[in-house]
Amino acid sequence: MPSPPRTSDEIRAAFVDFFAERDHRQLPPWPLVPVGDPTTLFTTAGMQQFKPYFTGQDDPPVRRATTVQRAFRVTDIEEVGDFSHCTAFEMLGNFSFGDYFKVEAIAWAWDLSTRVYQLPPERIHVSIHDDDDEAYAAWRETGVPHERIHRYDESENYWYSGPVGPCGPNTEIFYDYFPERGVEGANPAADGERFLEYWNLVLMQNFRHEDGSLTDLPKKNIDTGSGLERVAAIQQGKSSIFETDIFLPILEEAAAIVGADYLGGRASSSQGRAIRAMSEHARAATLLVGDGVVPSNEGRGYVLRRILRRAVYMARREGVDEPFLHRLVEASIGKLGPAYPHLEEARDFILRAIGGEEDRFLRTLSAASQRLEFLLYRLEHAGEQVVPGDEAFALYDTFGLPIELTREIAAVRDFTVDGEGFEAALERQRRSAREAAMLLGGGDRPDLAAIGGDHSAFTGWENVTGEATPVVILADSGAAEVISAGTKAEVVLDSTPFYPEGGGQLGDRGLLVSAGGVFQVEDTQAASGAIVHSGSVIEGELRRDDAIRAEVDLAWRAGVTRNHTATHLLHAGLRSILGQHVRQQGSLVADERLRFDFTHLESAPRESLDEVESLVNGLIRENRPVEWRMTTYQQAIDDGALAFFGDKYGAEVRVVEIGGEGTPFSAELCGGTHVGQTGELGLVHILRESAVAAGTRRIEALSGASAERFLLDQHARLQRLAERLSTPPADLEARIEGIQEELAGLRSQVADLQRAQAADQSAELAEAAERIGDAHLVVAPVQAASREALKELADDLRRRLTPSLLVLAAVIDDRPAFVVAATPDLVEAGVHAGNIVRDVAKAAGGGGGGRPDLAEAGARDPGGIDAALAEGHSRAIAALSDR
Repeated sequence: MPSPPRTSDEIRAAFVDFFAERDHRQLPPWPLVPVGDPTTLFTTAGMQQFKPYFTGQDDPPVRRATTVQRAFRVTDIEEVGDFSHCTAFEMLGNFSFGDYFKVEAIAWAWDLSTRVYQLPPERIHVSIHDDDDEAYAAWRETGVPHERIHRYDESENYWYSGPVGPCGPNTEIFYDYFPERGVEGANPAADGERFLEYWNLVLMQNFRHEDGSLTDLPKKNIDTGSGLERVAAIQQGKSSIFETDIFLPILEEAAAIVGADYLGGRASSSQGRAIRAMSEHARAATLLVGDGVVPSNEGRGYVLRRILRRAVYMARREGVDEPFLHRLVEASIGKLGPAYPHLEEARDFILRAIGGEEDRFLRTLSAASQRLEFLLYRLEHAGEQVVPGDEAFALYDTFGLPIELTREIAAVRDFTVDGEGFEAALERQRRSAREAAMLLGGGDRPDLAAIGGDHSAFTGWENVTGEATPVVILADSGAAEVISAGTKAEVVLDSTPFYPEGGGQLGDRGLLVSAGGVFQVEDTQAASGAIVHSGSVIEGELRRDDAIRAEVDLAWRAGVTRNHTATHLLHAGLRSILGQHVRQQGSLVADERLRFDFTHLESAPRESLDEVESLVNGLIRENRPVEWRMTTYQQAIDDGALAFFGDKYGAEVRVVEIGGEGTPFSAELCGGTHVGQTGELGLVHILRESAVAAGTRRIEALSGASAERFLLDQHARLQRLAERLSTPPADLEARIEGIQEELAGLRSQVADLQRAQAADQSAELAEAAERIGDAHLVVAPVQAASREALKELADDLRRRLTPSLLVLAAVIDDRPAFVVAATPDLVEAGVHAGNIVRDVAKAAGGGGGGRPDLAEAGARDPGGIDAALAEGHSRAIAALSDR
């Protein structure tokens, strides 16, 4: 008998090979960001990509499948650092879509466990649902004795896909670490020290309806999940997943960073917890960034930021002051790379994304920690044990300290955090943005939902006109049968060529023409499954029973169509030049311009943007075909089409491909309108690149006639500049450099002249200084080109006269400016320049203040300078006399 698989790589291969021998096709895993499923932040299970098959929304490509799915869960982040919890893990799964069921699934799980893994049968316990006698019989058939089959109610052994949908009992398989304790009273579901659950088989046989009732599914399904980390712990004889080969190289590096002999058992409890958390969080972050997540303050990016900052904080508590995450990321890629080659390909991006986040946090962590420690000290002495929500929010908003980390730090000192107060502060900050945001496709509207579903057939991919009939007309007063000229309204048609805003493309504009009137469409949106044409009647009237001719504005459609195709080309071009980590984060497609947001960590050099532009325009000149086809979501992904995280896709999707035969230059899931050939774009020109948020950049660009007009305008401007400078356009740069050098020389001469004039002026003022006792007093209007020059004059006078008090005024940019300055000995004697200048400026209708030795102020009316200096003279004499 061959040796059982021991390493994680061997276990993966053994699982896949076992089911491949039983006619299962290995399907590619999803990325950690679920594609086409905006209901969850992350991929949390192997079955997630198969939801449409289990719910009957789509037909599966195969009846039997197996996957190795990387997954991420956020429920236990604060627990990471103990011996068992982790956020990122790999799930081995086998699936049946209406093919085999309980008997085969259970028999194969037993065969893999005992024959391939070679687990001792007496160490295996299983759990089943109370009423699942079929599963009981199947397990008895394999040889599992009655006393090792444990029945539980639905709280432990029943799985629901949601309030409504497929569901069924499940059976779990446990490994017994202490069989010598016997079977009497054994409770695998509750005894986590003795038993480790390593495989869960969901037996989907029912459908739950809205009233909670269950009926049998016409086709029964199997969904299983076996945690690779847990199987590895069993196969390698370890009690903790952190002792397996999965974590070992990362753990060793973390231990070296902390400076503790973890594997030798000489790390303290605190050090051990930090080492495990650092290892797990770095590994999880590597997987997340590899799948396109970048640190941010929202959604997935916030979770990534949270685990990275937690790792840094826990390391800091153990005395690690220098950046270290790059070392753990390298170790993580080294271990994960063979199974996930995309991590090797994205190594540089992953290192920069995680390293940049670590640098940002290290810059603020010290200040955040000091503020929190002072806050806890103050609260403790006030007899309080709750950190106010607004204080926790300030730590988050100003210093980037995640609320979860604040809560964890506070708990060490027996403090709790006012979570409701924090959420209220966060809500106040986000309210305006949240109110403005809507999901693509529009929100739910009861007035539209009530009209049913027989309407809004979209014909605009191939047409810009069409015959239609209004289904509903909504005016301010509600549904209307007729609207007249000047009335604003919304119209829903039975079919329409008007594209509703979506995928970044703005909604179409145009006309709805009937025999009795014309309705001008100013915008088209989608809501509650309806395509809504918003605008007003500009001629005659529009009736609900009219025959309508819908006419999209051709110029508008042509512009947005060109720009939408241009965004696809730019997306592919950016991925080609900057790297495959580039992914669309948002876009705006209008008729005259386009905007495209994408993941990238730093400013893209102009040279790189020029390469992108050159690549795209080359494809335009080649006049490549732009084609689209309808296919299943899974087939589109298998074919390499790009889908966008957070977008919702149905069973059938539209794929837009640019590039012709073979591998297309661009392939994306897209419902927007596009040109037929790239040559229709004319050209594309990138205007600028800028930052949107951490890890997200934005380019703005033009295409077609808009790009042509812009470049012609720029050329004309260049010609005019060349004519004004009497030089050919090709020599403009050299000419401008010459002018700049000449200007710099002249400025230097002016500065020298001003300094000489200031020195002469300073000497004259010093000579005319008034003596008040042993002090010199200068109160005078002066010449100064700037406030800095005025202060420099005061400094020069103080060097010439000791002790001295100076009250100076000048007109700078048509406004009075005042400076009061005193030498240190006078300040020590009680003279305060700030108090004096305040009264001086007030006399001229202005205000100001400053330090005891130097203060400045300003006013609006130069005519008030004489009165201000008179006030300054009297205040200065009084200050000198009161010493």
